[in-house]
Amino acid sequence: MIHHPVLRGGHIMLIATQAAEDGARSASLISAGFRSERVNGFAPWKDFVNANFPWLEHRQKSAGDFHAEVGAYDIAGGALTTISADALEVIRTKALAERAEAGFVKLMWQVSGGLHLEQDGRECLIEAGQATVCDTARPYRIQISDQAHFAVLMLPYDALPGWEGISQRVCGRQLADEVTLRATLAALMSLRGAPDGGSCDTVLKALQWMLTASLHRSATSLGSTSVHNARLNKAQQYILRNIHDPSLDVDNLAAALCMSRRSLYMLFKEYQLTPVKMIHDLRLQRTMQVLGDANQHHRKITDIAFDHGFNDYATFSRLFKAHYGMTPSEYRHKLQEPGSEPDKGS
Repeated sequence: MIHHPVLRGGHIMLIATQAAEDGARSASLISAGFRSERVNGFAPWKDFVNANFPWLEHRQKSAGDFHAEVGAYDIAGGALTTISADALEVIRTKALAERAEAGFVKLMWQVSGGLHLEQDGRECLIEAGQATVCDTARPYRIQISDQAHFAVLMLPYDALPGWEGISQRVCGRQLADEVTLRATLAALMSLRGAPDGGSCDTVLKALQWMLTASLHRSATSLGSTSVHNARLNKAQQYILRNIHDPSLDVDNLAAALCMSRRSLYMLFKEYQLTPVKMIHDLRLQRTMQVLGDANQHHRKITDIAFDHGFNDYATFSRLFKAHYGMTPSEYRHKLQEPGSEPDKGS
């Protein structure tokens, strides 16, 4: 395997190959140095990428000479990369995806210009201040506008608990939680070149939690659908106000919206949701947030579940694991107490 002498581990795709070779699949985020490189000409650009990660097709979309500038900031098992480039298209075909050694979560923030992403039969255009995500284990296509500037964060799956459970729902879409995502990017950028240490690691762990929560919120599709439908938004707000009530059900929700059950189901069907799923998703989302809150460490998981309308732990744990890929206690320990043994009552 050939590595670029300056950006080893730093290029947008290089870290995936390097992590697969070294077995670097840690969920901890640890900072390293910052490096930058300029590339002139599209042929050198293709060589630059393919020397580090070969499973991509490239197409130049800009007129005249091609120029790009790449900055790389390593984190264990992944990398933050900033890219300024002329118009181009990057494609991972099904055949290339099957040949790749490892799949990674690829988060993209647009600073200026535009970026068009296609994956899983969906597509989105993100502009300045917006973000999207794809899974490198599946085919995708990215088109970048002329003189675009964007940032890419590559992370192994286990850095974002529950990713496998939401990947098919969230990829190829504009992410809804823009405020959290912008704050996360700003914090990551501020750490470039910072010396390794406990304080840096603490910040990165907090950012890991923020990204995990933000992606799961986006995966529910509530943020994007409710904005465009007043009744759906009213349903969401009613659920949140009564989330502690275990008797909350479809009949309560229909009555609150002055609708019949049939009309309520038709409303939700338009957005590929059901009332029961919205209730469960919101309850799970809120319990996940509390489980990740350092100020709530002293509370038992059973009490947190009951506070959010679940009337038995077994049902709550089963739904949580189905949604996030791990039990509530495993989730709490993974994010906040690495190395501890999960305990249902902790």
